[in-house]
Formats: sequence, C-alpha cells, structure tokens
Amino acid sequence: MTLFFDHLVHQVQSPENMKVFLNKRHIHTVNGGQHTMWGTYNTLSYFGLSYIEQIAIYDHALFEEAAKLPYSLHYTFKQDNERYGFSRIALRTTNIEEEAQRLSALGFEVYGPDVCSRTRPDGSVVEWKLLHFGKQEQEIDFPFFIEWADSDEKRKEQLKASGALKATQNISMESVQFYVQDALATAKEWQEVLQLSEPEAHTAFVSLHLPNIRLDFYEEAAATKMMLGRKCEGPFGVTLRDTDRTKETLIFPGAFYWLNP
Repeated sequence: MTLFFDHLVHQVQSPENMKVFLNKRHIHTVNGGQHTMWGTYNTLSYFGLSYIEQIAIYDHALFEEAAKLPYSLHYTFKQDNERYGFSRIALRTTNIEEEAQRLSALGFEVYGPDVCSRTRPDGSVVEWKLLHFGKQEQEIDFPFFIEWADSDEKRKEQLKASGALKATQNISMESVQFYVQDALATAKEWQEVLQLSEPEAHTAFVSLHLPNIRLDFYEEAAATKMMLGRKCEGPFGVTLRDTDRTKETLIFPGAFYWLNP
C-alpha cells in the first residue's frame, strides 16, 4: 500500500500573523478554517497537494478533551508542553481501514479511523478520516494517516478554484528534517512500519524516500533540543524548492523553512 506525504503541522501562536508574514515572503498562504471538534483553527500553505498547516488553539476546553486521544496531534502538542514549532507529519492513503488492521497486527496501539471535518471560510465542509498509532516506549511519534473523502483530482480542482493552490507559485516541498537520538535506527523502524525502500545513509543524516518527498533524520545533542524548547524528538525543518528566488532561511520558534533555488 503506497503512502504519500500529505502535510507538515506547524504549531503557532497566530495563524493570521503567519499568513501575513509568509505571503510577504511570496509563500502563498490562505485561511483554512475551524476544527470545531478540537478547538483549533488553521492557515494553509499548499505546494500541489502537499502543504504546511499553521495551527493554533481557539478553545482550550475542546483542545484538552481532544488531547486525551493517544498519539494524536493534540496529544503530541500537549505532551510537548504546547511548544511552538513543527510537530507532526501526516501521510495520505486510500486504504485507511486496511492500514489500521495491518498496524494492529504489527502490535501497535491503533486509534481510528475516525471521521473528521473542517468548515472552510466560505461555509463549505471538507471531510477526511484520521488514523493514529504508536507504542508506549517510542521516542518519536510516528506519522498519522489521513484519507480524504474526495479524490486527489477533485481536491486539486477545488484548491485551484478556491485560490488556495496558486498556479503562478513555483514552489515544491523537497524534504522534512527531524532530530532523533539514533538516525539509522529510527529510519529503519519507519522504513519497516511504513513499507518504504531501504534508508540512505549520508554524511550528516539518514534519509527515507516517499513518492513525493524525502524525510531526513539527524542526530543532535540534548542541549540543542533544549535550546529549541523541544521535549521529545521530532521535525525541526522543511526544505522548499523555489526556482524563482535566491537561497533564504525563515526562522521561527522550533521551525526552519529552508528556501533553495
């Protein structure tokens, strides 16, 4: 079963401010909407069907309830002391029920699939299913799985029609970087669980390849993680390829956007 990279989650204080800043830096970002079952809301930066989600809390009572679900995005944010920065990645599938059975057979704790929705600014509703899994002793949270109600083709048409996907923007997501204690061991575990090709060892990192992105695992001293405010292992950077600009780095608390020509 082929998994595709879907999105990277960026926990922020103000999605509105992020939208203004990123648009000024020519990274097209739009309002997403509210997750009324979780007490969160977002803005979104699309690069084809892959995107970065800038998310924040608007109702802490709803968020606290959502954070009780183990291995969920909200659970991770709560366990990480509501630290701003990159938090999790989501992988897209068209066989989420089968994935739940497969992961359960591998001995993971599995939650879902759960049906979710978000109300867009125009009042329309977008729906999807989520699957969370993990194990108690894990150092880094696995990706969570998402299956959209609409096909990739229909979603792309909708995103273009709404203006969320800008035809004139020539930016793609190339890789996501993670801090981990043991790069090779983590990459090997993810490779086996996610059914990917063998990891590639480089001088400074170990990488895994999904069909539409690369995941790079770096080993970093605990002191550096403490400087970033990080309690646990996880993503810290994203590389965006943009042929229309010179090399640039955007630095946020717990998150680096590397823009390469």
